[in-house]
Amino acid sequence: MTKLQLQDNKTILEEKINTITRINVENIPCYCGIGIDEEERKLGQKLLIDVYVDVDSSSLSKTDNIKDTLSYVDIHKLVQDVAKSKPHFLIEYLAHDLANNILKNPLVHSVKIKVRKPHIPYPEFQGDVSVEIERRK
Repeated sequence: MTKLQLQDNKTILEEKINTITRINVENIPCYCGIGIDEEERKLGQKLLIDVYVDVDSSSLSKTDNIKDTLSYVDIHKLVQDVAKSKPHFLIEYLAHDLANNILKNPLVHSVKIKVRKPHIPYPEFQGDVSVEIERRK
């Protein structure tokens, strides 16, 4: 708590109020080597990734400065970089890999990742597949 001096010379204690803001970046298209079969990883596949990040925005409410939050452009770039950094066998593993990287930012309290694989390379498979994970510090 900090002291706050009022005009009438009375002192009160001001509590620091934490403000959490959720930043949503949805439908990020990623073309990457992913899948159990070597052919899937070689050819690459399209994934759609949603990222929901809870950040401490207490300072942001006073500064209006991008340095006091997590840029959605940076989130988008990180998703692209991690997805393309190496072949992955499982979308579940990719989701955890993304969450681990996002949680490295000190402003981040929690992250939710959804990875969708809209085209499954098996003719008899109908529909699409997704995994969703949520992680907190």
